Amino acid sequence: MTNNLERFATTCHRQWLYLLGEEGVVYSEAQNRFAGLDAAGVAAYRAFDAGASLSDLRGFTDAGSFDLTSNDGLETIYPLSRGVFPHEDIPAEWPAFDPSKYAGPCTANIEIHGIPILLEYLPGTAEDLCLDYFWNCARTTRPARCHLSVQPIENGWAIYVNGREFFPLRRKEQLGLGLMHATRSLLYAEGEYDVAFHAAMVAHGSSGVLLCAPREHGKSTLAGYLVSQGFDLLTDEPALLELDTSSVASLRLPVSLKQGSWPFLQQEWPQLGLAPIHVRSDGTKICLLHPPLYRYPDQPQRLTSIVFSQYTPSLAAQIEPLSPLRTLSLLTDGGMLLARHITRDKFEMFLGLLCVTPSYRMRYTSLEEARTMLHGLCCRPRPPIE
Repeated sequence: MTNNLERFATTCHRQWLYLLGEEGVVYSEAQNRFAGLDAAGVAAYRAFDAGASLSDLRGFTDAGSFDLTSNDGLETIYPLSRGVFPHEDIPAEWPAFDPSKYAGPCTANIEIHGIPILLEYLPGTAEDLCLDYFWNCARTTRPARCHLSVQPIENGWAIYVNGREFFPLRRKEQLGLGLMHATRSLLYAEGEYDVAFHAAMVAHGSSGVLLCAPREHGKSTLAGYLVSQGFDLLTDEPALLELDTSSVASLRLPVSLKQGSWPFLQQEWPQLGLAPIHVRSDGTKICLLHPPLYRYPDQPQRLTSIVFSQYTPSLAAQIEPLSPLRTLSLLTDGGMLLARHITRDKFEMFLGLLCVTPSYRMRYTSLEEARTMLHGLCCRPRPPIE
């Protein structure tokens, strides 16, 4: 436990309240779930945990002696104090792999993050699209643990995972992106990690920066530019964190770039003009950027800062420090995943890491401005992990 993190047992079996200053996090080891609470939420939770009822706290709220903005908050926190978390969609089980069923003519045996994959693709004009995402992946002779395949179906094609249809595609130009999304889903389902983020990770020297942003906010474009300016690339997505070393894995996978970003990167990466063009279901054109192999670190990189970046050409540049709870909330909103069987000790390590890892919201008006701002963050002294 760090000096900034306090743990309190609750009346729910294997459920704890962690205080981060005046804010807090409720964590259930039994359910592998957590929820963040602001200062008023912490007060309400502790009151409920001590035996107060909803009507008790509603009375305090109506009298103005309890600072909670709405009864909607109480309606959420009371079930939480009884071990009932908000509804969450449960990911579908990854289908089992039976190696005896697969023996296609056009296959490649590759390995990603220690997972041997048998990739079956279409020959001819679709071959470049199918193989583009896997260009830098290591070849392997290890027995496959997963089978990814492209197969024709009525009115198009489909991506199959271990013999089960993953999703159908109408256009040949969608095949490469279909395989990319299937591979990312495989890493989330089968990869070795403690926490996974829908984020990019770049490194400069001994500093590792997690780049987080909502879709269409320029995260991948920024990552591609930073790599052209001397940063190393750990991943464009997903970022897989191992808590024992506070490090993110290096995946040797490409950066996915929308057509709107190509003009900003064409000078740094002229090979984009020759790359296969993929098409999303909404018609957006995509190219995959493959940095040179020396820009992929051989080893995982320690996470030293977290940046929620946003390209805002009409607003002034800004860096705003974030609290650990705000960081956790933004990571959760971005689709963060805990490993399925994470322990309480590991969850506490994660909260401790958030307490000592500087986090920022960063607005920038140009890629070069963002590089300068991030370089300044990388050069700042890092606090030790206690």
